[in-house]
Amino acid sequence: MEKALGAVQALNKGVHMILKLFTKPNCPRCPAAKQVVKEIENKVKVEQYDIETEDGLAEALQYDVMATPAIIIVDKNQEVLGEWRGEAPTIDALNKVLK
Repeated sequence: MEKALGAVQALNKGVHMILKLFTKPNCPRCPAAKQVVKEIENKVKVEQYDIETEDGLAEALQYDVMATPAIIIVDKNQEVLGEWRGEAPTIDALNKVLK
């Protein structure tokens, strides 16, 4: 029961945060970024964008994404809480922002 409660509390903490993952099909570092995000997707809302699509490029422009992969964590007011550009962060680095 305690484990389930902890998972619910972690999920509730991340409710007000959004992790935005920007990738493109031929990006050599993107699979690593996708894997890291997959490991923490139960803690935060995740939005994935392919910057080679119109919608993905439009979102990328809002955050000045110039390299992939890019991971940007924002709060409910769209303020940037953490960002990684051109590389995949470690799980520990992501968890520090999500706490």
